[in-house]
Amino acid sequence: MADDNNNDLTEDEKKEAPKEHNEKDKSIFVKVSEETRDIIDKHKDEGMTISSFIQDAIKMYDDYYSMSPEVHGIITKYKQEDESLVSFLEKAIKFYGDQKSLDRDLWVRARDEMKMMLIGKTTFNQLIAAAESPKDAREKPFKKNIAFDLILWYTGKPLKKLSPLEIMNTIQKMWVVANYFYAVDVKQEDDEFFLLFKHRQDRRFSEYWLGYFTTLFTSEELPFKCIVEGQAFDETISMSVKVAYDKKS
Repeated sequence: MADDNNNDLTEDEKKEAPKEHNEKDKSIFVKVSEETRDIIDKHKDEGMTISSFIQDAIKMYDDYYSMSPEVHGIITKYKQEDESLVSFLEKAIKFYGDQKSLDRDLWVRARDEMKMMLIGKTTFNQLIAAAESPKDAREKPFKKNIAFDLILWYTGKPLKKLSPLEIMNTIQKMWVVANYFYAVDVKQEDDEFFLLFKHRQDRRFSEYWLGYFTTLFTSEELPFKCIVEGQAFDETISMSVKVAYDKKS
């Protein structure tokens, strides 16, 4: 059968077929740097052949560049310019392991399925005190605002060194992580910020947080003076925060 098929080929095709086969069988020769040579010698001593070395390297290269654009975007965003790819991946894998060991996935499930919130000790004590004093139940927590502690913890900077955008971004991140809101949208136009808080509670919840953040953005502790306006709705809070001037200047 093979001979019959071969007889069907023209003379040129018969010459070309073994040529293509021989081209694929040819060894790949590449001039390498001393650094690369040292790496090859290191692994040759461990029993690695040049052939398997090249195959594995090409496979890893292909696997890396076959990852989704989203993953490559994350690497580009978070890897330091002077950091090697391996060093970055080592840190990412260690971070993933740490999160798993802390049962972070369990917290995410509890937050999503049970609607649990992350409440600090100060906030908890304020809620207990508020329950005993319904007359000014919502006003008390405004005056003992825990937001500064959380903002300082997240940013790792002194309050006087924080920009308005850094504070907005922290609120956008941490108040969703704590599950007080399922989304916080922040938009900036020059010196004015527009915040939209989204939740699944009720208007009383909105009114509480509107007062809370109004107190925060008008606090004398901030390094800048703000003009704040806001409205509370059933499942949404709309706020505008305009930075009037920097107190440091």
